[in-house]
Amino acid sequence: MNVKKYIIIDDTESDALHVRDQLEKLPFLNLIGICSSIEAATELLTQEVIDLIILDINLADQSGLTLLKFGIHLPPVIITSAFSNFALESYEIGKAADYLLKPYTFERLLIAINRALNLQVSATSIANPSYIFLKMGRKIQRFDYQALDYVEGYGLYSKIVSGGQIHVVNERLASLTELLPSRIFLRVHKSYIINITKITSFDRNTLWINNQKIPIGVSYRPKLDGLLRLFNNNDFNS
Repeated sequence: MNVKKYIIIDDTESDALHVRDQLEKLPFLNLIGICSSIEAATELLTQEVIDLIILDINLADQSGLTLLKFGIHLPPVIITSAFSNFALESYEIGKAADYLLKPYTFERLLIAINRALNLQVSATSIANPSYIFLKMGRKIQRFDYQALDYVEGYGLYSKIVSGGQIHVVNERLASLTELLPSRIFLRVHKSYIINITKITSFDRNTLWINNQKIPIGVSYRPKLDGLLRLFNNNDFNS
């Protein structure tokens, strides 16, 4: 995932730093600067290629909406405000990707980031063609798809097994079924998703990844027929 550059326009230092601290949790975002005025932001926009603007409406002696009315080309803009009465005007101008009412949660901020940058992002995961970031407790951990062996459901959480190590992530197995790429990962049981490139042996009812025995659920067996025939010239159901 390419790193996206963003700026914050807010003349309240505590609010600007709060946004910065929240977005520091997302490794694909890089803060270029914090501006306290439209003039400072405009100057920065002429110097850098910016992918995202976090814009507060209530700036000293001016409205943040002024930036949207300049007629200059802008990247996606997420508006923040303690007041809802500017929301309609911001959408009528047509340049706002989202409008956040202060105070807002990290999860709501992520929704706005997703809308603005068209990314597959959630409160617990950030997906990419070759890896995924998943939340583990309070930190976000990167997992390379090729290094993952299998995933086991663990109630509200999931256990990811990679290279013999177990990592518990804040994501249900059903969610990971949607997030992990189907070209590599396949759900074979109500409690298991496997990396198909890591299969070391199998029979009609069981798969092995190294020494780990993984059952094949009856309802999932039809989806496995074609795949496992690639490994075995014999009929899988014989």
